[in-house]
Amino acid sequence: MKKTIALAVALSLVAGSVFASGGAESSSSAKKYRIFMNPKFTGLSYFEVCANGAKEAAKELGVDFVYTGSEQADVQLQVQSLENIVSQKPDAIIVSAIDLNAVAPPLVKAMAKGIKVISYDADTAANARDFFCNQMSYEGAARAMLDCALLNAPEGGELAFIAASPTSPNHMAHIKIMTELCQTEAKYKMFKPVSTQFAGDDEAKSIEVSINLMQAYPNLRGIISSSAVSAPAAARAIQSAGKVGKVFATGVALPSSIRSYLKDGSQKAFFIWDPAMLGYMSVYVAKASLDGTLKNVVGSKVKAGKLGEFTVGKDGEIVYGKPLIFTPQNIDEYKF
Repeated sequence: MKKTIALAVALSLVAGSVFASGGAESSSSAKKYRIFMNPKFTGLSYFEVCANGAKEAAKELGVDFVYTGSEQADVQLQVQSLENIVSQKPDAIIVSAIDLNAVAPPLVKAMAKGIKVISYDADTAANARDFFCNQMSYEGAARAMLDCALLNAPEGGELAFIAASPTSPNHMAHIKIMTELCQTEAKYKMFKPVSTQFAGDDEAKSIEVSINLMQAYPNLRGIISSSAVSAPAAARAIQSAGKVGKVFATGVALPSSIRSYLKDGSQKAFFIWDPAMLGYMSVYVAKASLDGTLKNVVGSKVKAGKLGEFTVGKDGEIVYGKPLIFTPQNIDEYKF
C-alpha cells in the first residue's frame, strides 16, 4: 500500500471536475465507458482523496471519469445531484449515500435504465445498487476504533459516540457493534457507552456536540466517531475545554487532520483505511460489472489492478479491509 498521497494533489480535485483519460489497457474497438462518482458532498478532503484514487483507476482502465456532487451534506441535494447524473445517461454511478433509503429512488431508476450502481464508503439500500465497496466490514471498523480507544485509555471508562445522522448506515452500524462488543467481549468490557449524538459531518456542530457531551458526562473518558470530520473536531474540542489527559478522541480521521494532536501527545491513536485505494477499487468493480465479468454472486472474484483480487460477499458487498492505525510513532509516514 502506498503510504504517501500528496494532500495538495488530492485537494486539487474540485467539485464538478471532469477527468477524461485513456489508459494503456483501453482498446479503440471497445466502448469507452463513462463513470460518475457522487460523494456525500464535495470539498471534504476524505472524498477528494477517494476521487484521486478513482481517477488513477480510470486512467488505467481507459474510462471517462466524472466527479460531481453537492457542496453540502444535505440528503435532498444529493438526491437532486443523482437525478441530474441519471439524466446524463452514464454507464455507471459510484455513490456514497448520506441516507441509504432516501437516495434509493434515483438509483433504482438508474438501474432500470441499465446503469450500473456501485456504492462506496456508505451503502445504499441493497435493491438500489449492484455492489457495495465497503472500506471495512462494519465489525472490523468497530473493533479498530475500540482498539484505538484501548491505546488512549487502557483502563477504560465512559464512552460517547458521534454519528452524522440517525440514518447514516455505516456510522450507526459501527455504534451498534461497538456497544455490543463493550457488553460482551472481555477485551472491551472496561468501556461503558453512555450517549450517541449527531453532528451532520459538520466541524462546528461536532465541536459543539463534543463540548456538550463533556459537560453532560463529567466522568466521560472518550469520544468516538467514524466521521472523518467529527473525530478530529472532538480532539479540538477537548483541547479547547482544557480536558487533555482526561478525555480522549478517536475514530476515523485523515492523518493530516489529526497529526498535530498525535504529535503534541494530546491524543494517542486514530484509524482509517487508504481512501484513495477505496476509490480505486470502486472503479475497477464498476468496470468489471459493466464488462459482465463480475456477477453479484457470493464467492465471485474481481481483480482490482495493483490491489489484487477481492471476493464478493453477501448482498454484493466487497470489502477492502485494510485498516491503518495512526499513532505518534508512525503518523509522519502518512502524508494524505
